[in-house]
Amino acid sequence: MKYYIITGTSKGLGKAIAERILSDPGNFVIGISRTASIHHDNYEHLFINLSEVDSLHKFYNSIFPNFKNPSKICLINNAGSIGEITYLGKQHDSKIIDGYNCNVIAPALLMNEFVSRYRNNDASKLILNISSGAGKKPVDGWSVYCSSKAALDMQTAVAANEAKFSHSNFRFFSLAPGILDTPMQTEIRKVSPEDFSRVEEFINYKKEHMLVSPEKVAEKIWRLLENENNYKGVVMSVNEV
Repeated sequence: MKYYIITGTSKGLGKAIAERILSDPGNFVIGISRTASIHHDNYEHLFINLSEVDSLHKFYNSIFPNFKNPSKICLINNAGSIGEITYLGKQHDSKIIDGYNCNVIAPALLMNEFVSRYRNNDASKLILNISSGAGKKPVDGWSVYCSSKAALDMQTAVAANEAKFSHSNFRFFSLAPGILDTPMQTEIRKVSPEDFSRVEEFINYKKEHMLVSPEKVAEKIWRLLENENNYKGVVMSVNEV
């Protein structure tokens, strides 16, 4: 059996990834989000708010169980928050903290515990972080999102570098999935131009059917997960898969 721990499975890309993985009866998924929308014999849901990082350790035994004879164990840090879209000087402290907690701190904590728990397990082990192209270029109004995704990319790159020195059989990827037709895009389109100069551009993405379905990207992610040795990069774009 192959086991997948996936955050943010209630909607969007996380749900699509989980459902694609569950289409193979040899896979089991532990999903993490505040609400549940998947019902499957090989699916277990954990109701966790990833922004509440101070209490995340209380769930470690449920998130990272002692799997029986796994052939593969995979952590997919998919959950992410666009946060409060507005310029510096107008942001609320709580929104800044929540954004970094969800996008950086929670994935870092989960990565650390994953490596600690399964270091001596003989199964194939992989961590996939869902990043963003916004982590590679500045976007006005998105300071928390851009900087947190840049941090996630670097966290992944460092982990991959450490794996070489420790001679462990962990693989690490940070993947930018492109512009998807998800609830996050709906949030972006509601923002005032005073808080995000490119809002009209994102409205047009929807109008002109330029947004990619989560299911299409989930299929590519499944290809990466099943053929990890074919990919030598660490920080990648979905276009490379």
